[in-house]
Amino acid sequence: MITPSFADALSRFVFERAAVRGAVVSLDTTCREILACHPYPPALQRVLAELLAAAALLASSLKFKGSLIVQLQGDGPVRLLVVECDATLSLRATAQWRSDADALDADAQLATLAGGTAQARLVITLDPKDGGPLYQGIVGLEAASIAAMIQHYLTASEQIDSRLVLARAGQSARGLLLQRLPSGGAEDDATWQRAADRVEALPPEMLLDAGDPAMLLRTAFPDDDVRLFKPHPARFACGCSEERIANALRLLGRGEIESILTEQGMVGVTCEFCNRHYTFLADDARALFAQDAPVVRSDPEGGTPPSSIRH
Repeated sequence: MITPSFADALSRFVFERAAVRGAVVSLDTTCREILACHPYPPALQRVLAELLAAAALLASSLKFKGSLIVQLQGDGPVRLLVVECDATLSLRATAQWRSDADALDADAQLATLAGGTAQARLVITLDPKDGGPLYQGIVGLEAASIAAMIQHYLTASEQIDSRLVLARAGQSARGLLLQRLPSGGAEDDATWQRAADRVEALPPEMLLDAGDPAMLLRTAFPDDDVRLFKPHPARFACGCSEERIANALRLLGRGEIESILTEQGMVGVTCEFCNRHYTFLADDARALFAQDAPVVRSDPEGGTPPSSIRH
């Protein structure tokens, strides 16, 4: 039974006498609400759940007010997948898939969903949202599991020796990330190796069975003194709004909007993250281009979310 202290929360931890840190996360209502936005096929539900947990763990170390975005692009059954988590652990996700994705086995690998490793790309983007430089890293799809992919990315590309375990049951997801901090002592080396071996041998089911973070860490690291910090809540937050959608319509231009109005008499826009539908009647749509119409020039919480215009 998931206790309130573990449900929809992330807790960081450190080893008291070693240069080792980590975090554990549990996404329950958060994951369920995100997956309920669209009729995702079973294989895509599993992948999204695991990537949501992984994104939360990676975003937990952000030092800026921005977002971490995981994006998959390919020519397979799943053409596009986006998972986003900001520094406050607000998460959202969306995907585009073909009908043949419904027939895939629920345990299908990410590379299979994307159409193979040759054409597909999994990109992790750090977007500071404060004018700082955008950073992007490519994650190889050769590994069998999402946890192994991201673990290899952190170790090889980011030069952070890491171990990652992800687990999913139904529409809930959990994860544990262990990382080595810079140090040069033999004792730190021994502690890291022992802890890393424990994580590598950790069955994913153990994450699901743990009643709270403290219980999980005691089970995972019985020989070490681990300090667990206060949990941070995680939640589903799309962030779309009528103002942001209006700004996106202005970017389309008056001519395109008039074309839609001629055909449909109104403009309908659906947020691809939360599936919320926005309707602009003819007068409201034309008013967007009035000289005194307000324009959203900047958005500290993130840009206009992907949306589809139905006409």
